[in-house]
Amino acid sequence: MKKRRFIGLLALGAAGFLMVSCGSLGGNGKWAASENSIYVTKELEIQSAMVFTSAEANELYNQEELAEEARAWIQDYNVSEGAAAAAENHDGMNKLPVALKSFRLEGQTGALVFDYNTPEDFVKFAQAVGDDTHTVTSLSVGAAADVLTSGDYSGTFTSMDGAVADLSEVTKQSKYKAVAVEGAGVVCLEGKVKYISAGDTVIRDEHTAVTGEGINYIIFQ
Repeated sequence: MKKRRFIGLLALGAAGFLMVSCGSLGGNGKWAASENSIYVTKELEIQSAMVFTSAEANELYNQEELAEEARAWIQDYNVSEGAAAAAENHDGMNKLPVALKSFRLEGQTGALVFDYNTPEDFVKFAQAVGDDTHTVTSLSVGAAADVLTSGDYSGTFTSMDGAVADLSEVTKQSKYKAVAVEGAGVVCLEGKVKYISAGDTVIRDEHTAVTGEGINYIIFQ
C-alpha cells in the first residue's frame, strides 16, 4: 500500500512540476528546492527535490503521512544497498545512501528533498521508486579536469554570454568543477555556472542549467 501511494505521488510530480528558477535563492543564498531538480553543492554533495501540485487540496496525505511514505521507500532502498535501515541513524559521519532532508505539504503543493551519499545513489533511488520527473541515467561530479577526462569529451563549451571555450581552456582552471549528466533534467548549483557543453543543454540563469538527452557537462565555480 505504501509503495502504491508513493508511486501515485510520483505521478503527480511528473504532471505538475513548478518552473521556478533555482537562481532565485533569496537573501540567504540557499537553494529554494521549488521544482523537480538535482542540486549540487560547492562541496559536490548531491540533493534532489520532488515537487508536486494537484488540481485540488491533497486529500490522501497530511504532511507527516507524506514523510512516512517517503521514509519507507528510503528505508527499503538503504537496506537493499546494505546500509542501516532507519533514516534516523544518519549521523553525518557515516552517511546513508539516501536520507530525507526536508518535506512540506501545503494545500495543493508538496515537496520532498532528498540527500544522497553519492551521485550514483540519486540515479539508483530514482529508478527504484519509478521517478519519471527526469530521464537522468548517469550522474557524476568532480574537478572539471577529472570529469571531462574520464568522459572523454572533446567538444567546445559556451558561457552564459555566448563566449566559446575549448577543452584546454576549461580544464586548466583548477577551481572549476563539473557535473556530467546523461539525460534530461534541471540541475541547480550552489556555485555559478561558467560553461555548458555543446549540445542541448541550456543555461537558465547563473545557478541553473537544463540538460537534454545524451551526455551533458556543466562547468561551475
